[in-house]
Amino acid sequence: MRPLLRNVAALAVLTLVAGVGLAWFAQVTEDQVARNRLEAETRILRELIGVEPGAGDHKGRPYGALGNADLVLCERDLVVLRADGSGYGGAFRLAVALDLDGSIQGVRVLKHAETPGFGDILKAPSSWLDSFTTDDVHAVTGATITSEAVMAAVKRAVQMVRLEDMCPP
Repeated sequence: MRPLLRNVAALAVLTLVAGVGLAWFAQVTEDQVARNRLEAETRILRELIGVEPGAGDHKGRPYGALGNADLVLCERDLVVLRADGSGYGGAFRLAVALDLDGSIQGVRVLKHAETPGFGDILKAPSSWLDSFTTDDVHAVTGATITSEAVMAAVKRAVQMVRLEDMCPP
């Protein structure tokens, strides 16, 4: 019985040490992970508004929450909104670039939890994401729930731009 207790105690100590180590590592890297996410999102937003990587900073500024979406910036006669939704695999976040009249200029996925393979329609470059600029968008067979949820989120962003005076002087 004693060897069993020793083994259980050793396993408990190892588990505790591993847990503490992982928690410490997560805390130490938290700021870097946040910076990396922000850089990735900024790169996607710059791509949407047509700013070359390495070019000077844009003059747009964050405007904050607007109901279901966040107005990210107004620049070059474009509005960029973040729009959230929920697909088959869980929550997603989009960046939608629109003209001030609500015409879609681009859609990019900032974050998603879709299954690899089914979620491939969400990766840029994607002919499906590019089809939003032509108003010829259809649900994707095999990813119907997700594609319809993305289409609904983009539609909400378009309606918001058409209803609101999005870019104050």
